[in-house]
Amino acid sequence: MSSDIIIQLASVPEREQSLHITIASLLPQADRIYVNLNGYDKIPKFLLHPKIEVNLFDNSMGDAVKFYDVEKREGYVLTCDDDMVYPPDYVSYMKCMVDKYRCVVSLMGKRYDYRPIVSFRHGYTELYRAYGTVHEDRQVHIGGTGVMAFHTDYIKVKYSDFKKPNMADIWMAKAAYEQDVPIMVVAHTRFFVMYLPQVKTIWNRCENSQYQTDLVNSFLKDIGADITNNSITAPGNQA
Repeated sequence: MSSDIIIQLASVPEREQSLHITIASLLPQADRIYVNLNGYDKIPKFLLHPKIEVNLFDNSMGDAVKFYDVEKREGYVLTCDDDMVYPPDYVSYMKCMVDKYRCVVSLMGKRYDYRPIVSFRHGYTELYRAYGTVHEDRQVHIGGTGVMAFHTDYIKVKYSDFKKPNMADIWMAKAAYEQDVPIMVVAHTRFFVMYLPQVKTIWNRCENSQYQTDLVNSFLKDIGADITNNSITAPGNQA
């Protein structure tokens, strides 16, 4: 079982400054970082580092390029966002949670406890936020890929699993359900990760909401037995 720490993320040109901050927070924690740039004319100088590999894209696949070539990775894969600051113990905590549950873990996610769901965007019954306190580990139906981790021994994810742009959370959930791999939101304090405010976000520009709802209904099933047991203390809550 590989112990390599691999980080993958995507970015757009208007977020170059925040990407710089994001990379600075993650670089000491990773063995390798794959940065997939959507619509950049050139590679920013701060990405010229031995640990970093950069790929240029035309943005036709949006946030899906966060998972570009993920099927070639071996080890712990953490998918991150270009508008976040990750704490120094982020990778160690997420790795610990992957080892504990042997599944996909995230700091944010949603449960949809009614079938069929009426709206992907608004039909959830429980919402756990990356920027809010989550007191205990909870199994969810959809996890946030900007604060997600998994090991390639526990789930096989391919870039080709992501059929349309800007729906990475749903495609990842679909891949997990097809392999019967749970998704866990793990406990954390409110300021464990920090958000770098942006003018434009994928959520605000969301299109095809009916397509997203129909897609979730096509694979979502009852969650079954909750695998949560003996949740550990969230970072920052230690006595």
